[in-house]
Amino acid sequence: MNNLVASNLTHHPGRTAASVVGVAVGVVLVVLTVGLVRGALRERGQRDANIGVEIMLRQGGQGISLTSADMTIPAEEAALIQSVPGVAVATPVGQNLQMGASGGLGIQQLDGIEFDQFIQATKIRIVSGQPLPSSGDVAIVDSKYITDKKAKLGDKIRWADSELTIVGIYEPEAGARIKIPLSTMQQKLGTSGKCSMIFVKCQDSSQQEEVARRILEKHTDYRVLFTRDLPQLFAEGFSAFNIFLDVVKGLATVISLLVILLTMYTTVAERTRQIGILKSLGASKLWIAWTFEKEALLISLLGIVGGLLFAIVARFFLVNNLGWKIELELNTILFAAAAGLISGLLGALYPALRAASQDPVDALSYE
Repeated sequence: MNNLVASNLTHHPGRTAASVVGVAVGVVLVVLTVGLVRGALRERGQRDANIGVEIMLRQGGQGISLTSADMTIPAEEAALIQSVPGVAVATPVGQNLQMGASGGLGIQQLDGIEFDQFIQATKIRIVSGQPLPSSGDVAIVDSKYITDKKAKLGDKIRWADSELTIVGIYEPEAGARIKIPLSTMQQKLGTSGKCSMIFVKCQDSSQQEEVARRILEKHTDYRVLFTRDLPQLFAEGFSAFNIFLDVVKGLATVISLLVILLTMYTTVAERTRQIGILKSLGASKLWIAWTFEKEALLISLLGIVGGLLFAIVARFFLVNNLGWKIELELNTILFAAAAGLISGLLGALYPALRAASQDPVDALSYE
């Protein structure tokens, strides 16, 4: 039977290759898309956790956001938060995004900050250029932004129908890669005196839970996020992205199933006389059906292996040449492999049953 399966696949090498590619596309779609989304989210979460503050305060019901938060919090409330015992520094921060940016998920976020307060609360420091002024169409960026974009001091960043001039470079990577004056963000977005969140630096990081409790006692309309939890929250806490990933996985499975279904259906039609000969020689319905299922499984296996190899090579290129963050997760790889095999079995099921149910006399007389 194995020789028969191999010969059937090599009889039409072009069609077999196209089928293998179809299955491989589904595998690549799952592995790279999920890897890109997870990698970008985890990187963003790690950068936020690296800011150096212990607590982020958002408005109640606002939740965690990959992109931007509504600027609805009065920036002056940072001073009230700073008066809570245990708080060393509280600084207002605005968030906004640009869609269609190159790299990663195509999203480029900006933080609006009050620089003097922000550096007191965080770990960042200027390594080249000048500190961020309190106003104006200016920006500071991190070193990785400079490397990835091949940018330099004095270059322009397009945002909100204006151009921001890069005046400084900071380290380490923390939060959004582009930081502008909070007053500039407020002016451009028409949110004077507002911010998206308040960063809180504790006098003693080991007491952050107690400090958060004190803050919530006085300011009940806030939600507390501990920066230590951000990598996990960013990796798993976005229902919209999880739904998107589920759709991608389902689409990839359907693609593989349809490719196998079309291939095997065409194969059955072409080999009607061969099926009649096999039946006349005593081949059972189960034997014939399993022969077609084995062909589909072999095509699926080749597609899975080819797709995984392509995904690994593509990831190496994208990570090392374009700086993308792509994580190849074991559970995603296992899902892609299982989906490829299952779609192969299901896709070949109807053609296999159709072949097994053919009448040998009619099959032998088929032209």
